[in-house]
Amino acid sequence: MFTGAEPYHGWLHLYNHEMDERSPFHHVEHNLFFFDRFIHNIPAHPLWDDIESESLLVKILYADYVEGYAVIELFGEWNDLFENDFRLLYENCLCFLTDAGVDKFVFICENVFHIYLQDDDYYRAFSEDISDGWACLVRARPHVLEEVEKYGMGRFFYWSAALSSIEWRKLKPDVLCEYIEEQVRQTLSA
Repeated sequence: MFTGAEPYHGWLHLYNHEMDERSPFHHVEHNLFFFDRFIHNIPAHPLWDDIESESLLVKILYADYVEGYAVIELFGEWNDLFENDFRLLYENCLCFLTDAGVDKFVFICENVFHIYLQDDDYYRAFSEDISDGWACLVRARPHVLEEVEKYGMGRFFYWSAALSSIEWRKLKPDVLCEYIEEQVRQTLSA
């Protein structure tokens, strides 16, 4: 039995992180017949990528190094209290992308079931890495956004009602990123 949620694959003809030499998952092999990724010891779909967390898996759906965008889908429980997930995400994924010039991050959070945040050191470091860019949460569940605010991490991420309801799978990744950038601009100018 596996958790069932499969990372989005509708943009593979536009970007495949396994073929991207700048991706931290460039040489990762995915065997659809062997479930080797887990969330709390429960097998997850093998197309997710492991960041050495017991509770959170990721998938880089799109990266544009010229425009500086990355779209990353998250799956599981974002848990900094016990797993230090953001540190693992930062060290095993995000810093590779920022080093390659990405400074605008779209985190698809519809498959993030809970979020437990604590120390903001890695959030600050990430924020400094993308000082000319931004990070936003898309399709996050209302209780997840409440937790982000409760733990005071809202200063590191943008979100809005428009981002919570956007049907991102119907858009091409560049159109999604441009739309989100416009939403961020409107938020900053308000």
